[in-house]
Amino acid sequence: MLRDAAVDLVVASSAGEVVAALDRAVTRLMPPGWAHELCLKLIEDPDPADGDLSGRDPGGKLLPIEVDTAVGRAGILLVDPVTAGDVHLRPDLEALSVQAALAMDRIRLTAEVDRHRRFREIETLMEQTRDVVLIVDADSCIRYASPSARHVFGTSALRHVRLLDFVAASQRPAAAFLLRHVQAGSGESRADWTIQALDGRTPVVEVTCRELRPGDAARDVALTLHDVTAQRRLEHDLTDRMFHDALTGLPNRVLFAERTEHAVAAGTGPVAVVLIDLDDFGSVNDSFGHAVGDEVLHQLSVRLRDIIGDQGLAARYSGDEFAALITDADTAADVEHTAIQLCRALAVPMRTSGGAVVVCEASIGVATTRNARSAHELLRNANLALRAAKSAGAGQWRRYEPSMTDRTRQSELRAALGRAVGEDTLFLEYQPIVALGTGRTVGFEALLRWQHPAHGRLLPGEFIDLAEESGLIVPIGEWVLASAMRAACRWSAGARARAPYVSVNVSAQQFRSDDFVDTVTRLLAETGLPAQRIVLEITESQLLRDDDKVWHALELLRARGARVAIDDFGTGYSALGYLRQIPLDIVKLDRVFVRGLGTSRRQRDLVEGIVTLTRALNLDIVAEGIETEHQRQASAATGCRYGQGYLFSTPLPEAQTLRWLADGRGSPRAAPVTAP
Repeated sequence: MLRDAAVDLVVASSAGEVVAALDRAVTRLMPPGWAHELCLKLIEDPDPADGDLSGRDPGGKLLPIEVDTAVGRAGILLVDPVTAGDVHLRPDLEALSVQAALAMDRIRLTAEVDRHRRFREIETLMEQTRDVVLIVDADSCIRYASPSARHVFGTSALRHVRLLDFVAASQRPAAAFLLRHVQAGSGESRADWTIQALDGRTPVVEVTCRELRPGDAARDVALTLHDVTAQRRLEHDLTDRMFHDALTGLPNRVLFAERTEHAVAAGTGPVAVVLIDLDDFGSVNDSFGHAVGDEVLHQLSVRLRDIIGDQGLAARYSGDEFAALITDADTAADVEHTAIQLCRALAVPMRTSGGAVVVCEASIGVATTRNARSAHELLRNANLALRAAKSAGAGQWRRYEPSMTDRTRQSELRAALGRAVGEDTLFLEYQPIVALGTGRTVGFEALLRWQHPAHGRLLPGEFIDLAEESGLIVPIGEWVLASAMRAACRWSAGARARAPYVSVNVSAQQFRSDDFVDTVTRLLAETGLPAQRIVLEITESQLLRDDDKVWHALELLRARGARVAIDDFGTGYSALGYLRQIPLDIVKLDRVFVRGLGTSRRQRDLVEGIVTLTRALNLDIVAEGIETEHQRQASAATGCRYGQGYLFSTPLPEAQTLRWLADGRGSPRAAPVTAP
């Protein structure tokens, strides 16, 4: 009997199985039909009368038999006194208690080994990941740090150290607020922190914080730190390249437009814009070569920067155009004095490194906010003044005068535009958007045109501003959407493969109208066009003004199946990291990037970086303005999947789009290129 009990106890893997084995052994030892009571109480049990492992109530009548192990007393085996005494089983029960003690020793040891093994497995897993896991208490002191913490903090000795002491001083208040916010039960939060490591490094980490045990009075917080130093550096580098001219190092047109808009919006005082156009600069390149031309541009940029100094911002506006923003233009005389200085300084002959002497005069246009209420108007006025200066001859400057604006023509156009929809003089053309790898037409961009009765065919740049200023953009925009959707429905029958989508330009003013979302939804229902086949394009500058109404409309439309594209990407003033926050599906890369792919390694690297980031965000990217086979090949090589431009087709009347699709066209004459 005792041998069988010993076998049962050897294979027992829990205290419950030990009790069951003891109970079976006592039953076999008893005479047939003899009732008995038995239970086992472990030493850690709070009271011998509570929670007995056999499930019976000892009732205080059972005889205790100590269960001793090699390391001390393990518990008590409680048996019926009659069973132990009258049946003369006490020696056998004591032998069973020894076997039970050995079994309990083995079970405890096995559990402890398993616990250490699991802990070591977790530690090994933590060592394999570069992400850092921290647990901090209510005072932000670190209670636990995973082994990978040494890669971020420069040390693994972090227990009882304040986490906030490692956060960059400028970010500590925000970091402390975030931790308090999470401890208060607000849910998961994220942020970027710069860590001041003990080895002198300053890695940037993306931090995710959450309560370790929600509702626990200890208020411990679990943090995951992901090192994003390289990613943020890439974003910063790409953004810097987007905002600065590679040749001169000056801010480019994009950054200049942003700073001008901010300066005008601040309203702290008069602001002036000076536009500078080099007279007949093409002859310099023709006579001396582009290398000398580039050196001349660099020398001119230095002169411009020296004259503008701290009073404003000097920029390279385009190929042979420069610009200056003067933010402390106290008087008109001060601005005029600057214009005269620039005319004289830029006309001084320049000697290049090759010994060539070059004289390059400039025409200058000046405008101030005294005659402009917006940055757009200020730049337009400066451009009008520049035109007047060039008309006066080389080396001249002019200040903007209200008479320079052709107000009469603008008024006439505004009145005619109000009648255009009713008179059926507005029409749409459609430019194909193709897959660069196969040449398949995946969509068409709807482009608005106006057949003016007096001025002939007008492009959007000649009347869209008028439409927005007058509020006509809303009814015109609705007409465009309805016409484009009806055309897209007709493409379904003509397409050989999957029907293409239609992409429509929409202004921020339309998005801000109260019924725009309902209008789009209604038009989709009326035309029967599936929502996924409409793409709403909005320009980068309009999308990035933090207009809550616009963003809300975008989110609602995307929730209903429509897609959103950011147009002319790279001409606004966004940082690339901003794309993560925008409700977006497609990025349309501005044609200026495409033009430089074949001639500028810097431009190619920039585009490849943009493509990499957009892919990481699951966004499609369309290269605009592809005009040559070389640009097509280069765009595909950077990773752009789709393209648009005159290489494939000029904008087509609707009737020709049907023939285009019926013929299976969409690929240029050259063989397709497979994009990576």
